[in-house]
Amino acid sequence: MKTRQDAFRLNRRSLVAGSAAAAGAAAMSRGPRVRAQDAPVELRWSMWAATEEEIAVWEDLAADVTIAHPNITVTLETTSFADYWDKLQTQLASGTEADIVAMQSLRMPVFAARDALRPLGPFVEADPDVNPDDFFEPIRNGLSFKDEMYAFGYDLGPIMLFYNKDLFEAKGVEPPSATEPMTWEVFKEKATALTDAAAGEYGYVIQPGFTGTIPWIWSGGGEYLNAEETESPIDSPEALAALNFVVGMITEEKIAAPITDLANAQFASEAFYSGKVGMAQNGPWEFVNMRSKAPFAFDVVPLPAGPGGSVTWVAGSGFGISNTTPNADAAWLALKVITSTESLMKTAAAGRGYPARQSAVPSFIDPAAPPENVAVVEGILANEMAQSRFLQTTTTWQETEVMLTQDFNPIFLGEQTVEEVVANVKPKFDDLLERHQELLNR
Repeated sequence: MKTRQDAFRLNRRSLVAGSAAAAGAAAMSRGPRVRAQDAPVELRWSMWAATEEEIAVWEDLAADVTIAHPNITVTLETTSFADYWDKLQTQLASGTEADIVAMQSLRMPVFAARDALRPLGPFVEADPDVNPDDFFEPIRNGLSFKDEMYAFGYDLGPIMLFYNKDLFEAKGVEPPSATEPMTWEVFKEKATALTDAAAGEYGYVIQPGFTGTIPWIWSGGGEYLNAEETESPIDSPEALAALNFVVGMITEEKIAAPITDLANAQFASEAFYSGKVGMAQNGPWEFVNMRSKAPFAFDVVPLPAGPGGSVTWVAGSGFGISNTTPNADAAWLALKVITSTESLMKTAAAGRGYPARQSAVPSFIDPAAPPENVAVVEGILANEMAQSRFLQTTTTWQETEVMLTQDFNPIFLGEQTVEEVVANVKPKFDDLLERHQELLNR
């Protein structure tokens, strides 16, 4: 059976025939071999954004394209993350997608298998100054499919535990260690000490959704995909125990915030911003919003360690070129600007995420800006203080997410047991994996 990891064995020779790895980091801004038209070109760039602060970051990069290439104008089109993927599907079906398309690593197989994006190999081959090896390997792999890179990354990062320093101090609870993951038992003790349900205060909040439970499943010693990507072992004793642990904090112990809106993609973030929740999980891309919205001091630490250790997923996002754009050369020049070292230094400094380029990492470290434990990000990525794994998805992940939203998410409401929900979900998950194998073998 083929797996998506089979497609991850990216060989630079296959991407750029005969080219040597470029020395130095910022090669994206040097003279291109791909030429844009001399006539004015108007490009559309689709991206998700939740706040005005995020939109401002992307609009700044769009303006940089015109500074670098005066004949190219880039118009940014944003929508919420929750709505972005349905909108993109609709646009692709009607041939109205933007020239430059934002893409998340966990959804790359879905869209690459359906020829939504142009492979970047031919552009890189014609532009030897470009150095794809400056992008961290996990994001290169995550934005690739069947030995082809389809997008350049702008960020990557692990899911970590954010905590409200002010609430910990007010409750007299010792903050968690930044270097040694606390055990599940200690995590539950802290969550219990932080909880005052009568005051609407809770120790923890989780965003209702399957991906939020994956670190718990892994840390509990379970899996959600088998190695061959033919079956979901979500019904294993380890996976069931992990799900019962995290769901039980909501439905049984009531030390995690009750889920009141399954449809709100910002539910956990909004609950955490309120200042009445002690801990929440998120990635470094949330720093920009935390810095502007959180009315309290916050910091980050590794996720708690279960029987399988502290295991979290790593994912990231980037930008690709539409397979139907009539302005592919101009889109390539724009893509080089918005994913250049200089641009990713801007996004990193703004707290938009851990940069996908190694050369831009120094700009992510700002001693004057929270979180204080920013080194946790790199420590997790390096597997020094916790284990990080690439968030593995399939060519049918879009359909899988729709199924999970309908059939798995009610697990957070406590209306069915974990075992009942999983018994309903597993055969549907397996059916979608069978379809995934068919798509891989087309």
